[in-house]
Amino acid sequence: MQYIPYGDYHMHSKYSDGRATIAELAKAAKELGLKEIAITDHGPRNIGTGVKSAGKYLEIKEEAAKLNKDQSDFKILVGAEADVISCDGDIDVPEEIYKELDILLIGLHPYALPNNLRDIWQLTLQNLIHNYTGYLKGKVIESNTKALKNAIKRHRPYAVTHPGLKMPVDLEEIADACVKTGTLFEINTGHDFQKPQQIEIVASYGTAFIVNSDAHYTGSVGKLDPGFKILLKAKISPEKIANIVH
Repeated sequence: MQYIPYGDYHMHSKYSDGRATIAELAKAAKELGLKEIAITDHGPRNIGTGVKSAGKYLEIKEEAAKLNKDQSDFKILVGAEADVISCDGDIDVPEEIYKELDILLIGLHPYALPNNLRDIWQLTLQNLIHNYTGYLKGKVIESNTKALKNAIKRHRPYAVTHPGLKMPVDLEEIADACVKTGTLFEINTGHDFQKPQQIEIVASYGTAFIVNSDAHYTGSVGKLDPGFKILLKAKISPEKIANIVH
């Protein structure tokens, strides 16, 4: 079985840490036969890589709207990959901004600036210590899972990005939260860290999936086949994959 992708809904432009303009990313996607892309630059609390301010997303939306006027069979969506910045599920893109966007993604990132000293300890320092020593693993998973679950429940994003990457979580709890809120579970081909055995467990909760490239440059736009292979090995039904041609 071969899946035909319809769109790629997680990529970064020069507005954050990407290496290409929106127009260049769109051109690369069209050449691959995709029908849609979503520009989802990092939130402003992503240290050194995020947009300058949340209001920048509205400027990106204006630019995409101008480009869309010249498209007949292709569409550029604009969203955000918001950072989780507290264990209570706060994110760094305000509701009044993300409600104006086409899509909201939410993810954990180890170098996002949390809200306060408690959250800096639980979401930043504990993860850094764990990554280098393995110490505090249980507490790290507990804090990360709580933060991501709360963010999913509070903001009901389109998808949760690269769950478990660099910040380990209880995938079963995240899968349960995704199902209850209608959030897609991302298979991320840009980092290529997920395993079919993990996805089988996630899928047992009734989870729906999306395969995204997390592209930061034109050469990785639409490179989704590794993710589809993972889903095939995990025996995921095509009806559970959001961005393929059905």
